[in-house]
Amino acid sequence: MRAPGVSAAWLALLLGCGGSGPDDGGSPAAGEAASSAPAAPATVGYDLRRLRPVNDQPLEQMFERLLAQAQAEGKQVAVLFSANWCERCRRLELELGSLHPAGDIAHVRILELVEEDWEAVTRMNEFDALRLRWDQTKGTYPLLVVLDDQGGKVEEMKEAIDRLEQAGAEATLPTWFRGLRRS
Repeated sequence: MRAPGVSAAWLALLLGCGGSGPDDGGSPAAGEAASSAPAAPATVGYDLRRLRPVNDQPLEQMFERLLAQAQAEGKQVAVLFSANWCERCRRLELELGSLHPAGDIAHVRILELVEEDWEAVTRMNEFDALRLRWDQTKGTYPLLVVLDDQGGKVEEMKEAIDRLEQAGAEATLPTWFRGLRRS
């Protein structure tokens, strides 16, 4: 099992790297013409949908509906299990609030399940049953899994970190997602 820090590159990601910094003064002043340099790629936020208990609707049914909807929209689906008490989950949440070039992340929809949402209404059995599809352990967070078209596991975040580091690539969420791009 990996140490809580996972890797320096991933830790940097989880600490919120990749957001835009303050204006460096390089933009044209009012009335000045913009340079003919190519425009920066359009940036977008992560496509994140949080699944919360709704009346008596079973989680399995809700998940399958949202999975099918995302796939119908041409999205690769990832499922994230997290908990409010988990420090690494909070760092990942910071990253999920960042903007990145659309080509890196816009093709992935993340379906997020937070432990406390389900625990509060005593429906953890549904939460645990869904999680067991891709991981046999309970209570370890975060668990972020990219799914194939049939809802099976393609790769889990820790596996992606190992693979990217071995390839000498930057182990960040946008790098991982960019590599998932469908042809």
